[in-house]
Amino acid sequence: MTDPYIIDVDQTNINDVLQKSMQTPVLLNFYSSMSEPSNTLAPILVTIADDYQGKFILARVDSDAMPEIAQQLGVRAIPALKLVVKGQLAGELEGAQQDAEVRQLLEPHIGVADISGHEDPFVGQIQRAVSMGALDEAIASLESAITEQPTVMAYQALYADVLMDAKRIEDAEAVIKNMGDDALVPKAKGRLFFVRLLEGAEPAQHYQAQIQADGGGSESRYFLGAHLMISGQEETGLNLLLSVMMNDRAYEEDGARLALLSAFDFMGTENPLTSKFRRKLFALLH
Repeated sequence: MTDPYIIDVDQTNINDVLQKSMQTPVLLNFYSSMSEPSNTLAPILVTIADDYQGKFILARVDSDAMPEIAQQLGVRAIPALKLVVKGQLAGELEGAQQDAEVRQLLEPHIGVADISGHEDPFVGQIQRAVSMGALDEAIASLESAITEQPTVMAYQALYADVLMDAKRIEDAEAVIKNMGDDALVPKAKGRLFFVRLLEGAEPAQHYQAQIQADGGGSESRYFLGAHLMISGQEETGLNLLLSVMMNDRAYEEDGARLALLSAFDFMGTENPLTSKFRRKLFALLH
């Protein structure tokens, strides 16, 4: 039985896997069974994943079977490792690697990082539970922690995130509302916008197929952009939303502009894509 922190990736779960990086670092391993360096690297990665016991997710992508995923994520050589943290590419390696080189890539991002920027073992515990699919356990632990420390807004924000993961959207919205005007609220509201937008929408692959077939219309670009935003492929998602705004401003009553503004909140001012696309949006509006 495969450990829960080792996932084989295909088109049906790639977006979910990338979304997990919002809680737990995801190491994407692009490999080919025909590549000797890939075959040498594979057991090294499993050993490291076992050592870390869920502090990161090893996501394996067969580039022969899933070339479109490799192309979409800019893979140029096999094997390739891409580390995704909170939806952003945090580092990458190409070609044959030794154990020490992989650990060096991972270690700055392991066990760090609660959303307020301070190391917190409890947050790491929650992130590992979420990465293993133990959402009910994570929610129960967060509820206990919030009862004991109701003023720790980082726990409230993480609670809202996990509730969204569990599809408890109304509960997540109530938590965010109770956070008042805390600095973590815009990011939570930004994610909530996209989660609500995608309720009842088709899977990302549906819209991707339409775009590949005929370029897609506003609907395909709008909803695929939303899917990509919350699965960590932010720049591609932003470009799709921007294209809808450029070509069909009236779609969904200026929906693309509203989605871009929510995306900026979701990514935060520290993300360089926020300032880059704010400038593009300003140029379109003026």
